[in-house]
Amino acid sequence: MEHQPSRSVLYLWPRRTLHVGRPGRAIQFSQAAASLTVSLDAPFRVRTPTMVSPVPCTSLLLRPGEKATVDPGTARVGTCYLDALGQDYRLLLPQMRAHESGLYRGFVREAELRDLCELMLNAAKDDGSGFEALEHVINPEAEPYPDVDPRVAAVVAMIRDSVAENRSVKDLAEAVNLSVPRLVQLFRQQVGVPIRRYRQWHRLFVTAINVARGRSLTDAAIQAGFTDSAHFSHTFRATLGLRPSEVLSELVRTRLVVPADLSADTGVASSPAQAGA
Repeated sequence: MEHQPSRSVLYLWPRRTLHVGRPGRAIQFSQAAASLTVSLDAPFRVRTPTMVSPVPCTSLLLRPGEKATVDPGTARVGTCYLDALGQDYRLLLPQMRAHESGLYRGFVREAELRDLCELMLNAAKDDGSGFEALEHVINPEAEPYPDVDPRVAAVVAMIRDSVAENRSVKDLAEAVNLSVPRLVQLFRQQVGVPIRRYRQWHRLFVTAINVARGRSLTDAAIQAGFTDSAHFSHTFRATLGLRPSEVLSELVRTRLVVPADLSADTGVASSPAQAGA
């Protein structure tokens, strides 16, 4: 049977995730990961709480935890949620042409990213080449990624490896020989958001993996560590600016792509290529 293009697609790679589609509504960004967004059609409009009025743009880089409203109108957009440790974000900063009110606009390889998103939306399957192509767009010269604090990287790995557990900050700090205040400070500096916020973000990622593998949304959320459906719904709305029911209604038209070696329990690949999400 001939392949029919999806209305939207979500690629759940361990280091980055990529969503491409036509939202049809304004999106409230307040996620725990930096993101790079590009329009596949007409410019979208973006506004932060400190801006008097929205501004048009065709590509946008948001830092972790940045609050912004993106109104795509009828345009299709591609959004790449970047690595947890901020390596992608720091590498991309000098590649943006304009900066105002916490927004970085005008990605220098915007056309390449747009073409890639179009390709990924219409692809019949992903053989791993999609992630390699995205890596080339973000880091075409294969430059060394910015250094990360190994203690913070270890804490991120512990959170990912035990996503369904609520390991205390004290436990995490002791595991890397830091005081709680020092770990809290370092984590915020490196990742851009508090430990609890990152844990919730990763649980949403694991929930999506579980849904992609056939579980109901409620079962998927509980397996990812949410205490109940109300906890999941609150986190979902606070993080993504949408109700879970709005996403559920789109799942039948959204293609979810998960690497074969990605664990449904933790969202961790068996052999991740780089530190990060």
